[in-house]
Amino acid sequence: GLNITSPSNSSIMTTSMPIFAMILSFLILKEPITWKKAAGVLIGCTGAIIIITTSATAGNAKVGNIWGDLLCVSAQLSFALYLALFKPLVQKYSLFTVNKWMFTWATLLIWPFTFGHIMDINFATVPISTWWETGFVIFFGTYLAYICMMMGQKTLRPTVVSVYNYVQPIVSVSVSVAVGLAVFKSTQAIAAALIFSGVWLVVKSKSKHDMDINKEKTNC
Repeated sequence: GLNITSPSNSSIMTTSMPIFAMILSFLILKEPITWKKAAGVLIGCTGAIIIITTSATAGNAKVGNIWGDLLCVSAQLSFALYLALFKPLVQKYSLFTVNKWMFTWATLLIWPFTFGHIMDINFATVPISTWWETGFVIFFGTYLAYICMMMGQKTLRPTVVSVYNYVQPIVSVSVSVAVGLAVFKSTQAIAAALIFSGVWLVVKSKSKHDMDINKEKTNC
C-alpha cells in the first residue's frame, strides 16, 4: 500500500484503526461503545488528520492510489482485529510465548513472498549503517514494541491500546522539527491538544467490566 499511494494518504489511513478497534471490540468482546469512547476516537482522529495534512510537504504531495489506500485500510483493519482477538491469549499466556509463536508463523507465511528478494541482495555491499538501522527496526521498532504493547493489552481495552496510535504523528512531527526537517505550526499544537483530549476521553470511558460492576451494585 505504501509503495503505490502517497505518504500523506497512507498516514491518514492509519487513523481508521482505533475506529475499527472500537467496532470490533463491541462485536467480539462485547465492549460498549459509550459516548466518551466514540467522541474520543473521533476527536483524536480529527487531530491526527490535521497534524498529518499540515505536515505534508511538496516533496510528498504525490497523488494517492485507491488500491494503495484500500491496502493501507486493510492493514489497519487487520491490526484492529488482532487487538480484539489476541486479548484473551495475551491474558492467558506469557508475552514471550505469544510473541514467539506469532513471529514464527509470520515468518513462515511471509517467507515465500520475500525469499527471491533476499537472494538477490548482495550482502557484501550492504553498509554497516544499514545493518544497525535494520537491527533497530527489528529489535526496538518491532519486537520490543510488541512486548510493550502486549503488556498494555493485558490490562487495557483494545480501543484504548489502539487510540494511542494517534500519538504517532506527534512523535513524527516532533522528531522532524528536532532534526530540522520541519517547522512546528500553531495548527499542529491545536491538533496535538485534540489528540491528547481524544486519548483522555477513551481512557476515561467505561469498560464492560466497569458497567457490570455498576449493574451489580445497582441490583444489590
